[in-house]
Amino acid sequence: MSSQTEFDFVVVGAGAAGCAAAARLSERADVSVLLIEAGRDDPWIWLRVPLGIGIVLTGERALRRYVTEPEPQLNGRSIFWPRGRVLGGTSTVNGMLWVRGDPKEYDDWARNGCDGWDYSSILPILRRIERTALGDAAVRGRSGPVSIVEYGPIDPLTAAFLTACREVGIAHNPDYNGNQYDGAGILQLNTRRGWRHGVREAYFWPARKRKNLTLMTEAVAETIGFSGKRARTVLVRRGDDLITLSARREIVICAGAIDSPKLLQLSGIGDPERLRSVGIAPVLALPGVGVGLRDHLHIRLSYRCTQPVTLNDMLRSPLGKALLGLRYLLRHDGLMATSTSTAHALVRSVPGLDRPDIKIQLHPMSSPDARHPRKLSLDPFPGFGIGVFSLQPKSVGEVMVPSPDARVPPRISANYLDHPDDVVSAIAGVRIARKIADQDALRRFIGEETSPGLKALRDAELLDFIRATGTTSYHPVGTCRMGRDAMAVVTPDLSVVGVAGLRVADASVFPTMPSANTHVASILVGERVADVISAV
Repeated sequence: MSSQTEFDFVVVGAGAAGCAAAARLSERADVSVLLIEAGRDDPWIWLRVPLGIGIVLTGERALRRYVTEPEPQLNGRSIFWPRGRVLGGTSTVNGMLWVRGDPKEYDDWARNGCDGWDYSSILPILRRIERTALGDAAVRGRSGPVSIVEYGPIDPLTAAFLTACREVGIAHNPDYNGNQYDGAGILQLNTRRGWRHGVREAYFWPARKRKNLTLMTEAVAETIGFSGKRARTVLVRRGDDLITLSARREIVICAGAIDSPKLLQLSGIGDPERLRSVGIAPVLALPGVGVGLRDHLHIRLSYRCTQPVTLNDMLRSPLGKALLGLRYLLRHDGLMATSTSTAHALVRSVPGLDRPDIKIQLHPMSSPDARHPRKLSLDPFPGFGIGVFSLQPKSVGEVMVPSPDARVPPRISANYLDHPDDVVSAIAGVRIARKIADQDALRRFIGEETSPGLKALRDAELLDFIRATGTTSYHPVGTCRMGRDAMAVVTPDLSVVGVAGLRVADASVFPTMPSANTHVASILVGERVADVISAV
């Protein structure tokens, strides 16, 4: 890091969107770009090995360990919400599942005022991101920065799951990121030769040799400073030092769905009454900052497996670990090259829906209680899980700062299951998962259902199970929503409403869930913000 304190562009947050935006902006030799990251470029091996996510999630080395407020509809439980605190952000600690999202959802964004975000408009950007041999070259990228592969070789349990999906009428889909979204298929992963290939590896590392790109790590952005109605500076804390950094042209906030609204609120942008109530002087009235929060509520069914084909078997014995590691070292594939998910099904809970509304996902491992991530524990028997979540939750929460002190964590309220439609969807998803498990192909792998563990459950009993065990899918979005209505925080070109020189570009701007996983859409936003800035 040089002593330079003024740049053309200052990008706050080196996550999925921030790394993409900074790398693309720095392709222009006539501009200078500063990328600010609260964490560091950590060489830790478990940040590179896909299965290492189980170790990463139990500690604090690369994470912010946020928790929600007690959730009223989840028996008052506070839910662990990890966010990446490392170069690459959550892209360096996530599950690496490569899911672009539902084309119809992007089209809805455009119909609801987000011009230029329809699927046909963003498809060239999605193709630009990818480097893969999968699917149709007309819709999949062949020469982008991020390496995309399919999980393999297919293990017996994954094959049985896909067969069981066909037995209940869920069609096989060889490429859910291609021309058809719904159906059952093998999961695609952003890995390269068996190693994680997130934005750190795909965008930043190739760009770091550029003289016009500067990285400042272990630096926490505390406030944005203004000159009149223009954003000019970022106040950063590094250890005990406070540093003021200036942007000649623009500041781009890419801190994610939790920390982007936090930074805006600390800077006086938000609901004036709520800001004053915590001791912050309002600078710009934008009541939508921090509200509109959504997440996928993950529900996990667990099964005792009759065959030694799960990670439980492999990770519980020295020999199993040795064989698993040896295969990974020699071939860079298999279960160690994934993050405990191998296949999924995107399904309609009732006939007549115009798009899938439920995701069912196979996990070749089981845990006695996945709600407590401080302990990496597996059931003491062969086991696997089937995860379920509703693709388009209607329940909305918020992120709010409790204090003008940037070191105090924000209050996060997800409000899971607050909307009655989400309750109906959650129960429907569990019933579909159990129906898949009851098919001949998968039933032969099942000794018993260990969680919830009953042969027949009424809706009320299923709901009790969901409330007691449901947890995050790690997909928070929507807290700086893009749009043109009174609650929008940014316009479709990602500019903060009512102020110049300031944009937000990350999952916080999503008007709704892009459907399923959020990583690809976050990179898309980083690419998009670089495009719109370069076009100015």
